[in-house]
Amino acid sequence: MTYNKTSILTALLLSSALVLSACGESDEVNEPVGNESQTDPAPGTGDASPGGGLDEESIGGGTFGFTEFSVDVDYPDQDDAIDISYEEDRDNIEASFENKLENQDLSGNDAMDEIEPAFQQLDLSPDTPNDEAIEQVIGAFGIEAGYNAIEIDVRFSDGTEKEFKGTGN
Repeated sequence: MTYNKTSILTALLLSSALVLSACGESDEVNEPVGNESQTDPAPGTGDASPGGGLDEESIGGGTFGFTEFSVDVDYPDQDDAIDISYEEDRDNIEASFENKLENQDLSGNDAMDEIEPAFQQLDLSPDTPNDEAIEQVIGAFGIEAGYNAIEIDVRFSDGTEKEFKGTGN
């Protein structure tokens, strides 16, 4: 059997292109991130760079005060009903937002569009009491009452990690 090298090469290139294009779906945020309502950023707070990620001045959690943030909410009939994740590593940001109650599963820029307005409402620090942190997150993200458990993990810009936990309301 003889194979036409051109046909094999063409098929190989097309299949490689399909595989690579499927890998393009990720949690990476490549749109500007920051408080767009401010005309002059507050000291230590900068908008994201036009190419995605953060400006050099904002590296290290300066935009929201933390470099990692995750929320996991369980309801009686649905574990992991709400799963929010944000991670900032140098100038790379990854975000995901899943709300099974509202049939939402977002990643990357779409997730950041959903998460960013809530982040701008938060005023968390390592010293924030557990109950206050949970109230802020519930209010900012519009989390409905009736959950069994909520867990919030935050790594602040100074490297401090804090876990806030609450049970049913």
